[in-house]
Amino acid sequence: MDYSNGTESEVSMDSVQLVAGLLICFPEFSKIRLDSKEKAVIMEISVREAPEKEKFEEAERLIEDSLMLYHNIEHTSGGKLGFSYENFSLQIYRDIASLSRGEVGLIVSLLKEKFADIIITDEVRNPDEDLIYMQSEMIDHRIRFLKENKIPESMVGVREDGRVMVYDNDLM
Repeated sequence: MDYSNGTESEVSMDSVQLVAGLLICFPEFSKIRLDSKEKAVIMEISVREAPEKEKFEEAERLIEDSLMLYHNIEHTSGGKLGFSYENFSLQIYRDIASLSRGEVGLIVSLLKEKFADIIITDEVRNPDEDLIYMQSEMIDHRIRFLKENKIPESMVGVREDGRVMVYDNDLM
């Protein structure tokens, strides 16, 4: 395995910290999966009911157009994007190679705007602002580190009752 900029345990720890950081900074996410084979992240937002077909298609176009504009402004190239609804969750598939914290924030903002009435958010009581700021600042660093290294294993992180838990998905 190629860990040109870090050891396997450093890359594994950054994988865990990326998944946890995304869940901590974005309480809209109920589950995050890091796929080592695809070098992708799958972000899930739980919803109370299936979105209306027209509204879902409109949101999909808005996300695609907004990300294209975002990448033009940032002078970066867009990557693989998937947006779907399955089992009471909106799922966003993104490859790590072109992902950024700013892009994740944009996606969450757009989905909150379109689906505020059906999104289930785990309300965090008295959030630790310093922890959220620190995690937020480290997300781009972790993404950059994972872009340069092979992700050693798949991870899954879930949010439950204000807690974040991350597991090695390859062991499940």
